[in-house]
Amino acid sequence: MVIGAFSGKKCAVTGAGGSFGRALLTQFQLQGAELIALRHSDEPLQLINANGQTVPLETICWRVGEEEKLAQMLQEVEILVINHGINKLGARDTAAAIASLEVNTLSAMRLLELFLKSCSPGTKDREVWVNTSEAEVNPALSPLYEISKRALGQLLSLRSLDAPCPVRRLVLGPFKSALNPYGFMRAEAVAAAVMKQAIAGKKLIIVSPNPLTWLLMPLTEWGRNIYNRSFTQAPDQ
Repeated sequence: MVIGAFSGKKCAVTGAGGSFGRALLTQFQLQGAELIALRHSDEPLQLINANGQTVPLETICWRVGEEEKLAQMLQEVEILVINHGINKLGARDTAAAIASLEVNTLSAMRLLELFLKSCSPGTKDREVWVNTSEAEVNPALSPLYEISKRALGQLLSLRSLDAPCPVRRLVLGPFKSALNPYGFMRAEAVAAAVMKQAIAGKKLIIVSPNPLTWLLMPLTEWGRNIYNRSFTQAPDQ
């Protein structure tokens, strides 16, 4: 049995079939977590452990718009990583805009809400991680991706004010993936850096070679926090 920072924790990752999803699952495996891969394909995922052995994963097939079907499973999960997304490179038509918002923003928020509803106030042993990307504060060479991720980031900031459990935000730079052909970082290195910061207890996790991201993201989140607290009320007020 592997003894690590998340030993025995049941962890579910959406977008598990992508380069970062697989890399993050590998990092959780190294930390002793019990893994659930959430993906749109019904093909089971496998990982390679430290001994070079193939390790099959519990794989659950789901579809955007059917998040409610995952509700029961989410009640048993201690760490949920919301990582799925699409990138309509070069598009600006209405259909692409709607799809980007549906997948990158609304689906993520529905999953977030389902998980938070399953947590009791003051919960410390469960947490949710949301991958918003550095498109929150910097260009991503894809306007629709930026719009949908910035909307997700703003809604996450608002919802986090009343979250019953810890919420971590992943702000990641350009790693090579099917979504980002311009990426130059390795997904494996990004996942390792994310895990290192999570183990250190950081809630705002930034992995980027761009110094502006490290400057702008904390300032943006600080400003949102003040603005949201000033002009909104907690749900029970």
